[in-house]
Amino acid sequence: MLKILLNNRFIGLLILINTMTTILLSFDLSYGIFLQTIDNVITIIFLIEILYKIYFYGRDFFKSTGNILDMILVFLASIPLILTITSPEYTNDLNYLLLFRVFKLFKFIRFGKFIPNFSRLLRDFGRAVRASLSLIVGAGIMMIIASTILTYIFKDAYPQFFGNPFESAYTVFRLLTIEGWYEIPDTMAADLPYLSSALIRFFFSLFVFVGGMLGMSFFTSLIVDELVSDNNKDLVNKIQSLENKIDELHHLLVKKEKQD
Repeated sequence: MLKILLNNRFIGLLILINTMTTILLSFDLSYGIFLQTIDNVITIIFLIEILYKIYFYGRDFFKSTGNILDMILVFLASIPLILTITSPEYTNDLNYLLLFRVFKLFKFIRFGKFIPNFSRLLRDFGRAVRASLSLIVGAGIMMIIASTILTYIFKDAYPQFFGNPFESAYTVFRLLTIEGWYEIPDTMAADLPYLSSALIRFFFSLFVFVGGMLGMSFFTSLIVDELVSDNNKDLVNKIQSLENKIDELHHLLVKKEKQD
């Protein structure tokens, strides 16, 4: 009977039902308790599924990245149910429950394995992260430096934007997204003399142009270049491997001709 849990179509149907149930639970419906019961039952089925697959496949279960991802997602999604059973005294704390109910959404991700080439998509995403990791770290360091400098310059005059490096970092992020960036310098320059307000507007316009437009375009192009370069390295390695095999085959043929 438990072998039905190895059927991907059955599990996919459960994931679809659970997705619809979780969406409906976000509404204040009169039959919310019924939906919550369905959600809990499906979560228990998912737990049994993972445990049965570990028992059925043994060590081979952990050789698949997809299986490990499934296991992590199910365990995370089971946290609210486990806490409700083991710690019922917390059920009166609504904020506590809402925090852990977010983990239910991890079950949605499992539906991705039914998408064609989803495993390839995950591999490409991982490769993209590895290829661009140094650039992301570098951009983070530049963000910290810019935030710290702006904190020292504008901390006393505009603490709501640059009161500390964390607030400055958020302000810099708002500026670099470009959307509504002008609101910050306009607020800062509202009560200043004409020359001072013009300098502030010029400074932040230049900052957005260099960092937001040119900088982000340059950063994006570098990430794309790293991805292409990483892919080229794989191709070069494969070509090198083929050349080595051809050389070995040629060496064997020459050796055989000499023996003949």
